[in-house]
Amino acid sequence: MRIFLIYVLIALLINITANTLPSLVNIAKRNLLNLIVLTSYPAAKTLTYSQNLVNRYIVLVNAQKENKSLREKLAMCKIYGNILQKKLNNQIKNNFRLLEAPFSFKGNFKTDKIYLRITKKINPFKNYCIVLSNKLSLIGLINKKTGKDIYSAKSVFNPSFVADVFILSNNKRYKALFLGNPYLPKVEFLDPNVEIKKGSKVYTSGDFGIFPPGLLIGSVSSVKDINGYYKLAYIDIDRSFFNSWKVFVLCRKK
Repeated sequence: MRIFLIYVLIALLINITANTLPSLVNIAKRNLLNLIVLTSYPAAKTLTYSQNLVNRYIVLVNAQKENKSLREKLAMCKIYGNILQKKLNNQIKNNFRLLEAPFSFKGNFKTDKIYLRITKKINPFKNYCIVLSNKLSLIGLINKKTGKDIYSAKSVFNPSFVADVFILSNNKRYKALFLGNPYLPKVEFLDPNVEIKKGSKVYTSGDFGIFPPGLLIGSVSSVKDINGYYKLAYIDIDRSFFNSWKVFVLCRKK
């Protein structure tokens, strides 16, 4: 009851003040509004800043999750690629008889032709006899017998060496021709609109029936546009097989 009487008294005083001193009431209203504005602006600004921080944090967390997912997918792709390469190597070993062949280069140390010593008799005129490195990458093609158990082969650096290939880039296959060269081996006659990245792998396509598909030749070092008509790609070839004492020979019937 006392509280009710106090509320009534306060309301009565406010009513009397409003009726007798309206200007004082107006000043109080304006000051109250100014006070509300002055106190609400920093609060609103603080809330906006906090919200922006929260939004940025959410974006950062999502980006980190996406990057982690992409890294995991990339790792899986690399693992899958290694598995496929091992399967290809095993398939070559199981489906074809690989012959070990010690080899030496010409006396002038040119790399466009190599000589192999093969104790098992082979016939280069009836077979395509392909020279592979220890990593089972393509390095040459035997063309004739030059002596007892000695055979010569054109290497991938020979200007007359040609192979049907494809470049794997951005999960797409671009077919073209590989042309040997002692200094700048290259892939010619690519469509002018293709987008090929540096480091893209070059494999045999098997279209001509000479080489099995999927043999690695090298990787793209640079791409050149030929007057808008077509593109060519220069190829880096792993030359570490030069330091090995042997290579492998794989023969297929012509």
